[in-house]
Amino acid sequence: MTIGVIARVKIAPGQEQAFEALFAEQAEQVRANEPANRLYRLFRDRAEPGGYIVMEIYDDEAALEAHRAAPHMQANRPRMAPLLGGKTVVEIYDAA
Repeated sequence: MTIGVIARVKIAPGQEQAFEALFAEQAEQVRANEPANRLYRLFRDRAEPGGYIVMEIYDDEAALEAHRAAPHMQANRPRMAPLLGGKTVVEIYDAA
């Protein structure tokens, strides 16, 4: 079953450019190494400074778990952490 993920991210003031650059690197790795990922895209909130969402689509639960465990994701988490300005909220959906 196809799985959709929305991650709501808040970035610390002044760290938006650094976050976007790091996310672009991460997205490149996702696209190159995760064939069961169909979408991995960052969107900037128009109303809330430092607010972003990441939209993701995976073929199935195994693909989502592979994403979470991927070496490139594990390597990027500590690089992203200092840029965060709040808790990330992750919503997971099943395709209808």
